[in-house]
Amino acid sequence: MIKTVFLFLLIVITTSCSNIQLVLDDKPKTNFLKNNSSIFVSGKKYENFSQELFSYFGNNKKGEYIIRTTFFEKKENIAVKKNQVAEKIDYELSVVYNIYHKDISCNVFNKTVLTKFSFTPKSSGYNFGTDRSLERLYKTSIKTNIETFINSFPNNKKLSCI
Repeated sequence: MIKTVFLFLLIVITTSCSNIQLVLDDKPKTNFLKNNSSIFVSGKKYENFSQELFSYFGNNKKGEYIIRTTFFEKKENIAVKKNQVAEKIDYELSVVYNIYHKDISCNVFNKTVLTKFSFTPKSSGYNFGTDRSLERLYKTSIKTNIETFINSFPNNKKLSCI
């Protein structure tokens, strides 16, 4: 009796789970610009932005592509106390990306990516923890911006002029 029930449950479970599809993509998106492009950064000079760009794309002067970026930062005090100390600050990071193909001498992809984050300072004077928190938020926003750009361009090497 127990063997038949066990066998019956095994058959039911096997047939009900036969159409399971895995949600992870087996083929990760390849970044064909990695180590195949040289990078030029203009706009507001922010060291972490340049470092992150080089970590995602490398900097190969002999590569096929040139990535030109223009970095903008907009900072807005949202909540201000009577003594003019900001209680909440909104940051908007905007990066204009241009991909230029050296061989065919034209732009092949343009994209402007905007990322935002809010920051609440914990004291009106110098605070090491607050500064580290802002730096971490800034770095996370920059990484999100670059990843959004990478996910937006076509995943093939045959880009045509725009």
